[in-house]
Amino acid sequence: MPKRRSDLRKTTVLFVCPDNALLGPLAEAYLNAQGAGLVRAFSAGLKPRSELHPSVAKLLSSRALSAEGLEPKSLDIFLMPHAPKPDRMIYLADMEKPELPDDWQESVREHAWAVAGKPPFPASFAASVEYFRRIRQAIDDAVAPAMATIPAA
Repeated sequence: MPKRRSDLRKTTVLFVCPDNALLGPLAEAYLNAQGAGLVRAFSAGLKPRSELHPSVAKLLSSRALSAEGLEPKSLDIFLMPHAPKPDRMIYLADMEKPELPDDWQESVREHAWAVAGKPPFPASFAASVEYFRRIRQAIDDAVAPAMATIPAA
């Protein structure tokens, strides 16, 4: 018997990037919108900036998505005992992977997406547009097959 949407546990995804000012927030907002309530996405940075990149709101609004509630966050927040533990961690840039808690080693699947190279990243709006295109493509490629197997409610 196929699973109904209400029978499925939400998958928690944590997008990780160096500063959580551009790549992570874009991926977080887009996946939360595309996940049809079956995914909850968060983002974090190894050394978060104090504010979002100026392109984030403009890029999200171009897809009728809101930047409300997005802010750079440290990966340390997600390593706290009460924080949601991700099922998947997705690295959005060519970066050194952080040391993770022992209890994450077997239960958290790590993935590296080729969205951006090593920092520093080009700061132009054109570069931001390209990063967002790559993020959307990677998310669409990951989500579409999973969504196709779920019967409509």
